[in-house]
Amino acid sequence: MRCLNYKITYLKEIGQRLFISVISCLLFVISGVANAEAISERSPEQWLEKMQSATVNENYRGTFMFSRGKMSSSMSIVHRLQNNEEQELLKQLDGEMGEIVRNGTQVMCVFPDNRVVQLEQSKYSNKVVQLFSNFMPDQKNYRLKNLGACRQVERPCVKLAIEAEDEHRYSYFLWLDKQTGLLLKSVLKNHEGIDLERFQYTHIEFPDVIDDQDLEPMNAGSLIEHVMIPTVKKDIRWPNKMMWKSMWIPSGFMRVNGENKPGSNVMVYSDGLANYSIFVEKIKEGMMPEGASQVGATVAYTQVLQYNSHEYGVTVIGEIPAMTAMLVAESVKPEMQK
Repeated sequence: MRCLNYKITYLKEIGQRLFISVISCLLFVISGVANAEAISERSPEQWLEKMQSATVNENYRGTFMFSRGKMSSSMSIVHRLQNNEEQELLKQLDGEMGEIVRNGTQVMCVFPDNRVVQLEQSKYSNKVVQLFSNFMPDQKNYRLKNLGACRQVERPCVKLAIEAEDEHRYSYFLWLDKQTGLLLKSVLKNHEGIDLERFQYTHIEFPDVIDDQDLEPMNAGSLIEHVMIPTVKKDIRWPNKMMWKSMWIPSGFMRVNGENKPGSNVMVYSDGLANYSIFVEKIKEGMMPEGASQVGATVAYTQVLQYNSHEYGVTVIGEIPAMTAMLVAESVKPEMQK
């Protein structure tokens, strides 16, 4: 009898544990369904807005990998928003040590030899996030999709796809932190589905407070040289009345560096996501060799053209396929104003 009582008690305990386990599983499933529903309620456009906001407004600290083709590097990042001003420190973790320090609109790159290079903020900003700051979701050249819930670096996230509609641009896949919206991973693929660039956090945390010393560069106090990165200027050797035109522009791309003015030899185009620039120069020593070279998603294509027995060089640089860059370069012609 005593043995039977033990068996009954034991079976009751097993039954209770099974009941609790079943309830826990049901709660987990219900929670997952609720999370999935919450994710599906927000549109892809709203997720992109949340991503842009998180990059600026959240405090975060972590390490990430960035690869372009066969080149890759790892970096650490510390970011905070204080008194409505962004402060950030980026450190190169492999290869030559380098640091990027941002305080508001001032961005400085600190090298091991104590050189300090001042950068334009637009050239420094997170490349992937910056791409989407001017993205127009209603345009017809990309399909914007919410691919649902997943996980990255032990955090729930949502995956978005921005798929190119033709062969003249690339597709993007983004993994955003569900809680904050911060970009945790991105992959840029060409028309054949091959990865060209990849960004991915390997560790991320969101502390409530980030101390001042966490944002101080290692070489602080030993800065001896300041160098400003030169900006591209037009070639004043061209006739004042000469204008350059791109006779073929991929669908969806528009000129974004102002009106075409006489003498200007630089043209910049964007579809709101991808960008490319056209440089026209006279034939000279030291020019880039003809043909295409590519690192990750960025291509540089140079071609020598002729107009009325006069030769000129055209270079197209941007995040577009090499064949598209060639078609653009071949279409650049001079036009004299009357």
